[in-house]
Amino acid sequence: MIRRPVIVCLSSLALLALLPAQPADNDASIEKLRLVNFVMPDFPEMLRASGHHRGVVTVAIGRDAEGLVNDVLVLDSTHTRLTLSTVEAVKRWKFARPANLQPPGRPIVPIVRFFFGTKGVVMVPTSGGLVGRDRGYDRFDNPPVELPSFADLDAVPKPIHAPRPKFTGSAAGRVEGGSAIVKFFVDETGKVRVPIVLECSTPELGLAALAAIEQWTYEPPRLAGRPTIAIETGTVTFARPRS
Repeated sequence: MIRRPVIVCLSSLALLALLPAQPADNDASIEKLRLVNFVMPDFPEMLRASGHHRGVVTVAIGRDAEGLVNDVLVLDSTHTRLTLSTVEAVKRWKFARPANLQPPGRPIVPIVRFFFGTKGVVMVPTSGGLVGRDRGYDRFDNPPVELPSFADLDAVPKPIHAPRPKFTGSAAGRVEGGSAIVKFFVDETGKVRVPIVLECSTPELGLAALAAIEQWTYEPPRLAGRPTIAIETGTVTFARPRS
């Protein structure tokens, strides 16, 4: 089963017009993201000196079972220097556990948008923004992050490397098999990035699904002939290894 949302790409230049006039209290965003270690990106001084006084970077954040950041996928950026500053800072974050295994009925897409301005940096989580507007942050005119699904692309990318998930270790003797619904990005090179489990019957099943899908690669996704990042939701199924 594949769920295909109807979505459109964002323009990073259009986001510049949405910069908040005043810096917000980022403590609320830290609490919403459940961060236990946080580093705010710097606005590089060389950019200010060269006349760049604002910018936007949007990232999807991958986390391991301990809450440590293991991947930062840049979805949108207005300047490479801001990209580097953001990625460097976010890699030092730590989330409260559990990380990738989400509470039932509360699937979280770990996406954060950083607004860089003359008065500071505003951090706005856009959790759920891939499927609808986050009403809690309307005061920033923060639009949802919208990306093409496989169905929107020029052609559905073919899998190049897609090992089947399996149970290993002590779980192999306890779990009979099953499935998990996983949301994941595919970057411009075809590599699967920042997968998260939306639904699974047991933690072991969810962890096994993540371990498999993190190794998947596809043909590079293309939209209107150009490489793009795509997002997809699918069901991962697997069975116990035969003894």
